[in-house]
Amino acid sequence: MKERLMSKKTRPTQLEGIIHVTGEHDTGKTTFALECGANPDRILFIDDDVKGRSTVNELIGSGASFGRYIDLVELSDKKTEYTFHMSVMEIIKGVQKEQYDCIIWDTWTRFASTCHSYVMKHPREFRETWAPMGTIKGAQQWQEARRYEAAILNYMAQRTKTLILVTHLKDYYMGSAKVPNKQIPASSKVLMQVPRFRIWLRQNESGSPVPIGLVLKRLDTKLLTDKGIRTVSVLPRKLVPAPDEASLWDTIWRYWEDPIGLRVPTDVEVPNEFELSILDGTLTPDQARTFRMMLESGQIGQDEEEVRIVDDLPSDEVVDLIREQYNEKKSAPSIAKSLDLSIPIVLRVINEVINPEVSFS
Repeated sequence: MKERLMSKKTRPTQLEGIIHVTGEHDTGKTTFALECGANPDRILFIDDDVKGRSTVNELIGSGASFGRYIDLVELSDKKTEYTFHMSVMEIIKGVQKEQYDCIIWDTWTRFASTCHSYVMKHPREFRETWAPMGTIKGAQQWQEARRYEAAILNYMAQRTKTLILVTHLKDYYMGSAKVPNKQIPASSKVLMQVPRFRIWLRQNESGSPVPIGLVLKRLDTKLLTDKGIRTVSVLPRKLVPAPDEASLWDTIWRYWEDPIGLRVPTDVEVPNEFELSILDGTLTPDQARTFRMMLESGQIGQDEEEVRIVDDLPSDEVVDLIREQYNEKKSAPSIAKSLDLSIPIVLRVINEVINPEVSFS
């Protein structure tokens, strides 16, 4: 018997917390961020994608008063990665608590990558001692950079109601080979764990300018029932706007007022095969088949340097570090660089230990 809801959440003016927005090119990721519900004069827009300036100028031209716009492309001109990081941190630390209702960072990826350079420059801030072995030390620095990135996000989230991080997509690699027609968010594992809500935008097949949303991290709410407090899932895995909804936020608020809960999703709310592969991090049968055929034909694969024989596998600790990055969809060259290993060693660990039998069915 379905539990009776004793109270319903009042619809907020905007969704609070950290939100990660990603998705295909030209699906309106920046527009979605700006439509979050905050008044323009209460928005801090940090732009690292050039396009934001014209959007903000358009708003100002229509008579809106805008909070603050920061052009990171201009700010980074002729700066090293570390100097750029420090310049941006000055901006972040200058934001006062509740000065803005929303901070939009479009895109977050480049600045996030500078966290590693800061850890390298200030090692004593993170550890009193580092492993003497280059491989382990490299892994420690990589892990501390991720923790540092999370700390920066937490710092900003404490100063605003809503923090929206926009990222593009990047190619997906299996070992050192790029999987055709497969992409993932261009972000670290931090953006899988820290945000309250994550959404992937896709073009609307109906031709509507309002995109379809795939929910990467579910949004839930607490409701009082006749059995006490219960956590209720708000959204289905696929959000399709109704014809009269001018923003995907209208769709989200519709579900907020009538959460999907435990009911069976309708056909419209069920992702198709390709969309399920996005949500579950898997390959569709067609992608797997194409990937296998390209490997077998030699169109993709390792070069001579990558397949040379390596006598010994690294320690279990190093294998675990390789596994962690491999599960984050890092390429073999990227893993090798971060852990100070050779590419052949990384490939052998992946092929013989981590993923000895890849299923393409």
